[in-house]
Amino acid sequence: MSIEDTECIPQHGWRTVPLKDTPQGQADLELIVAACYEAILKCDDPAVRWQAAKLLQQIGPLKGTLQ
Repeated sequence: MSIEDTECIPQHGWRTVPLKDTPQGQADLELIVAACYEAILKCDDPAVRWQAAKLLQQIGPLKGTLQ
């Protein structure tokens, strides 16, 4: 593992991987957004709803949607 790899790994062990500007990357991003909305609307756990909302905030507006 190089120094560049270790700088991208947050303390909780997840690795940040940018979604590429490809049809598959866009589809993955849309799936993530849909899952977050589902969690916000239907989950009973406020912590899960908060985490989903924070993730959506980090993602920002999707390409090709109204902003």
